[in-house]
Amino acid sequence: MQTFVIDTNFFINLQRPLELGQNKEQVVENFVKEVTPLVKEGTIEVLTTPESLTEIGSFFETTKEVEGLQKVVVVASPNTSDLKLSAILFRDLVAEIGKRLYRALRMTEEPVKELLGKEPVKDRETEQKYIGELRAKYRRATREGFLDSTVDLDLILLARERNAVLVTSDQGLLMWARKFGCQELMPELFVKKIRQLAKPGHSL
Repeated sequence: MQTFVIDTNFFINLQRPLELGQNKEQVVENFVKEVTPLVKEGTIEVLTTPESLTEIGSFFETTKEVEGLQKVVVVASPNTSDLKLSAILFRDLVAEIGKRLYRALRMTEEPVKELLGKEPVKDRETEQKYIGELRAKYRRATREGFLDSTVDLDLILLARERNAVLVTSDQGLLMWARKFGCQELMPELFVKKIRQLAKPGHSL
């Protein structure tokens, strides 16, 4: 049996060629349908963390999708108490960095709002446009390619602990997963793999 740790963006990043549906609701529904037989027969095991499952749920209007996922996805936390001390400290560091980045982001909005308030012509739409552009640029400069949440770190630690394959297209998560020596698989290749395994006569 091969174990996979699945990231939130597998279900919400519709730009990836998964061929599981036109929207995130269909992606979850079809994923559950295709994975169920493989999980039941013990061919594969799919894991995620409690925080990641909560994050997934935040993208849906009802609990239907999360309830469906829990039929095939095992929710587990990495055993940080058995990891090296440096891993625990690193987790705390990542959490603090994430908080500081968010506070800094909120603070940078205020001078822009003040500046826009001094302009002769001011409307809500223009203000939101500039604020949105600032947020996008700040996020790209400070967060892209960086491990900035304990949700991501726990996925890496879980994959490392269980010798599992991390399924994600998040570049920051992938970069740090490689530093931890984790196996990795892009979402669309994971879908191809489970479909191949579902064919008669195929095995890991």
